[in-house]
Amino acid sequence: MILLTGATGLVGSHILYTLTAAGHKVRATCRKQSPLDETGKLFRFYAGDQADELLNRVEWIEADLTDYYSLEDALEGVSYVIHSAAMVSFNPHEAQRMMEVNADGTANLANACLARGVKKFLYVSSISSLGRHPEGKEVDEDVEWQPDDNRSAYSHSKFRAEMEVWRASKEGLPVLIINPSVIIGPVDWKRSSGRLFYSVRRGMPFYTTGVTGFVDVRDVSEAVLLLLNSEVVNERFILNGENMSFKNFFEKVAVALKKRAPFIKAGEFFTEIGWRLNHSLCVIFGKAPAITKDTARAAHSKAYYSNHKFSRQFNYSFRTIDDAVLNTAKWYMEN
Repeated sequence: MILLTGATGLVGSHILYTLTAAGHKVRATCRKQSPLDETGKLFRFYAGDQADELLNRVEWIEADLTDYYSLEDALEGVSYVIHSAAMVSFNPHEAQRMMEVNADGTANLANACLARGVKKFLYVSSISSLGRHPEGKEVDEDVEWQPDDNRSAYSHSKFRAEMEVWRASKEGLPVLIINPSVIIGPVDWKRSSGRLFYSVRRGMPFYTTGVTGFVDVRDVSEAVLLLLNSEVVNERFILNGENMSFKNFFEKVAVALKKRAPFIKAGEFFTEIGWRLNHSLCVIFGKAPAITKDTARAAHSKAYYSNHKFSRQFNYSFRTIDDAVLNTAKWYMEN
């Protein structure tokens, strides 16, 4: 039996589909407010008439990462765990809650896995928990994370979560960590990278000069299955399809959605003023910020990521981001 956390998210729902399509039975955690209908919609997008057959291989169970005993119950009879659940926010007011869910919650799950004798624990982390190459070269698995003032609360929470995973490995739990770059794939407009497509669809005029890595969600889910079936343990792997500027990425999205691409360059001064103004308005009107200090500065950061370790070890070829964008755009057009 495989336990999957975060099964209704962008990554989790695709992992769930890949596992069930491969014939596995999966116990998937959810919360009371989890959008299970979105998962069914995704299965039908990929599997058509076979979607219900695959969904019948899923056992849904309510569990909360901050409730240790609910996790122990969820792990009854489980041999393998894939932990993809996480809270993602760049709102400063949610930093403490995000640390509780991502770091403390991962510690709870790892401890419960140790108590239940789980055979392998795979943690879906992020490139945000990796270091930055001082010379601007590609970041690989050996570049160490360094805390600094420009790190987001999300980055800190994922790094702390990884430390809990490595700690559990020292205590005898066989672990794996994957660090996907920006994950592109079918998801609700207002969630995860769906917001990037939504912004272009609404006619976002601005682009920034930043560069980062992007990866197709299907590559992430396939990598999880490969790692789960392998003898590899106690290692990390960066999953990255291509390094690309935000400008280039948005142009691809605009073509796929038949919209105008962003055409006004937003410099660092512009975005620094923008997040401060937005913060002030949000304080006045009591709304969540649309842009924060973290997102404004990330928009200008230039970071490049290597996928060589995973590609060579598993002889794997990542999909192009053109393919990822077209697949995602097709989902939006159909839904």
